[in-house]
Amino acid sequence: MLRSILVALDATPASAAAQRLAIELARRCDCQITGLAILDRDHITGPTAVGIGGMAYKQHRDRVKLEEAAAFLKQLEQAFQKSCEEAGALWQVIESEGEPYRLIERESGRHDLMVIGKDTDFHFEFDPSTTQTVERLLQDNPRPLIVCPERAPADGNVLVAYDGTLQSSRSLHMFALLEHAKSQPVHVLSVASDQAEAQRTASYGAELLTKHGFDVTAHGIASSATPSDIILSECQTLDASLIAMGAFGQRTWRELFLGSATKRLLNAAPCPLFVHH
Repeated sequence: MLRSILVALDATPASAAAQRLAIELARRCDCQITGLAILDRDHITGPTAVGIGGMAYKQHRDRVKLEEAAAFLKQLEQAFQKSCEEAGALWQVIESEGEPYRLIERESGRHDLMVIGKDTDFHFEFDPSTTQTVERLLQDNPRPLIVCPERAPADGNVLVAYDGTLQSSRSLHMFALLEHAKSQPVHVLSVASDQAEAQRTASYGAELLTKHGFDVTAHGIASSATPSDIILSECQTLDASLIAMGAFGQRTWRELFLGSATKRLLNAAPCPLFVHH
């Protein structure tokens, strides 16, 4: 059962959607939500080439940039607090300074679930692509992670991609235990070259969720297409509000999370992605 959520505080469109989703989950599940505000001092004051006599100017500029970043973070914290109070959610804010993904990993040990925008990097630079912080968390996430695009609906169909591997099974089990989407229809998707094998795998995954009280439908698809193509197609067909899946499974799934298909799925999926491995 979901008891605590960690959400990254940033100002990108996807980060704003992540905060709205996290606050709604906290309200719905009656759990605590923690907003994490990070000041990446090394990034802000990193070395740059300066001319003769330019060091004093750089030091002044660094101080100004740090003050501006701190003031901006304070605004984000106040807006987060206001949104939580309006939703009636129990909240707290943690202020940290350092390398973002390392701080998120550390703080996640005190929470059940992490929620982050797909373009969050705590540098306040609006990059529409997936950032290094998110990519690192996808490959090494000590807790389940929900990565949000700019649109993050809280209700609707859930698509669970399940291939029967150990990692996929762990993700499925964690998804069931958290129960944050228990009121939503769930569709378990499995893909194999043989239709009977695909349906059998999907049915195994669906059986676990059924035992946990979920409303589940199993979908076995016989196909040789890439997993990301199939997931995106089924996501659109179901108008899914969430995609849940594991990582580092069979070769095709491993490539999905380590290669170019990772960015394609994260950047093209019209809904949040729940990942655990």
